[in-house]
Amino acid sequence: MTPLVRVEHLVTEFRTEERIVRAVDDVSFVIPRGKTVGIVGESGSGKSVTALSIMRLIPSPPGRIVGGSVIFRDRDGTERNLLELPEEQM
Repeated sequence: MTPLVRVEHLVTEFRTEERIVRAVDDVSFVIPRGKTVGIVGESGSGKSVTALSIMRLIPSPPGRIVGGSVIFRDRDGTERNLLELPEEQM
């Protein structure tokens, strides 16, 4: 099945006064068109930060997406990396 979204090697970090915390580290998965996908894990495992990163809603500062891609495939088959789109196109 053709993927609607491909998350590839996503990395998101937050800067604190003491150090940089990597909240999402090399996360990759596919969301097929027409399917529902759930993200499960323990508290603090990065589920919410992963979802916020995909939608580019990470507060900056202190957070930032430092690597990876989120490829969205339009109905016409055009693929776009959501992390590279101008904000008004999101």
